[in-house]
Amino acid sequence: MNSVDASLFTRHFRSPEARSSLLDSYARVLARWPVPYESRYVETRYGRAHVLASGPAYAPPVVLLHGSGGNATTWIHNIARLSGALQIYAVDIIGDAGRTEGRRPVSEDAYCNWLEDVLIGLGRPKVGLCGASFGAWLAAAYLRQTSRRVSKLALLAPANLDTLRPAFVARAAMAAMFPSEKLVRGFQAQVSSPMAPEPPGWAMDDLLVRWRCQRGSPRPPGRMSDADLRVLPKHTLLMLGEDEALYDPVRARARVLAHAPHVQVEMLPGAGHTLAYDQPDKVGDALVDFFRRDGWTL
Repeated sequence: MNSVDASLFTRHFRSPEARSSLLDSYARVLARWPVPYESRYVETRYGRAHVLASGPAYAPPVVLLHGSGGNATTWIHNIARLSGALQIYAVDIIGDAGRTEGRRPVSEDAYCNWLEDVLIGLGRPKVGLCGASFGAWLAAAYLRQTSRRVSKLALLAPANLDTLRPAFVARAAMAAMFPSEKLVRGFQAQVSSPMAPEPPGWAMDDLLVRWRCQRGSPRPPGRMSDADLRVLPKHTLLMLGEDEALYDPVRARARVLAHAPHVQVEMLPGAGHTLAYDQPDKVGDALVDFFRRDGWTL
């Protein structure tokens, strides 16, 4: 193991064996990927970024950014619907539980620079950008810096849309420090809707591996300011679950509409923070409609 690899293990994983276990779990989930895919790497200034590409090459290209503690395979519940109508690039965010190389960025600018390199490496003049939770923070942060590579923006339950509830913060901290099956299952139940189905056994096994193998998590994003909301692009879709656990979704929706009335906001019943899992069909249909609406302009 070279010094860079050793530093990566020290910073992001509890041990080299933990990282190996995580990559094995990644492969097991990917073996269930319901559509043909290409596993590829693109070069960035921070190391190679791993991408799962699915869908017809002629369709509108859309880049997916997962939530904190996840990776590209967490879109498995949505990929069949999305890739039937879109060219999907599901990216492993740097410093998280996937195959992307490089140290976890310590600043918003560094994350955005990394994403810029990824979009350049994909070779598409413009893409749609869709982020969930932490990925939604990254997508919105990138669009505040530049819009030259993105045509449309979809945000699924951004982690920083409003002030976090203390109960959520406390439960997340406990599960991170003591990732027992009971605490991780409890946290998963908290962020999901009571109306959502329980995760299948293989999905819960993967979730437990990710919680137990990682050291720390990506930097918590600061609360999105009123100014941040005002500069969201015209073609922006925001989706929130009525059972959102991180913050009050009704108050968050009202704040968005007050400062960014041009944003299309949808509230999903029967969905919590993990709305892409809680309501995969509704989320998939909404994203396909949004990214294909009014044709596609490069």
